[in-house]
Amino acid sequence: MVMAQSLFTSLKKSYPDCLIDVLAPAWSLPLLDRMPEVSKAIIMPLKHGQFGLMARVKLGQQLRTEGYDQAIILPNSWKSALITFFANIPLRTGYLGEYRWGLLNDSRRLDKNALTMTVQRFVALGLPKKATQPPDYQQPRLPANKA
Repeated sequence: MVMAQSLFTSLKKSYPDCLIDVLAPAWSLPLLDRMPEVSKAIIMPLKHGQFGLMARVKLGQQLRTEGYDQAIILPNSWKSALITFFANIPLRTGYLGEYRWGLLNDSRRLDKNALTMTVQRFVALGLPKKATQPPDYQQPRLPANKA
C-alpha cells in the first residue's frame, strides 16, 4: 500500500483536481489516512482469496453511484477487476493477467524488463500507454500527522 502512494502523487501532479478514492483492506486504512493525496478510503469487505461474487456485484453497484471516471486496478487478479466492471466505471486500467480481457478496457502488457520494481509498475498505470518507461516517480512519504 505504501508503494501505491507514488501512483497517487503522480496522479495528483498530472491532474491536481482529481479525487482519489482507494478500495483497500481494513488493515491499510491507517496508512491511507496519512496520504494527503487520498480523498476517501473504502474498506474492501472481502478477504484475500475470497471469491464472493454477489458481494462483488453489490459493492460494484454501490460504487456505481459515485460516478467514477477511471479505476486503476493494482492487483493482477481476475477477481480484483470484477468490482470495477460491475461498477460500470468507463475507464478500467490494469495489467493483463488471469484472463482479464473484457473486464479491463485499458489493458497494459507488463514489461518486467523495463519495469523492474513494483512502484514503477504502479506509477506506469497512471500514465498514458505510450509513456516512457520506466517512469519517474516520487518516493512514498507519509507525514507523522494527517495533512
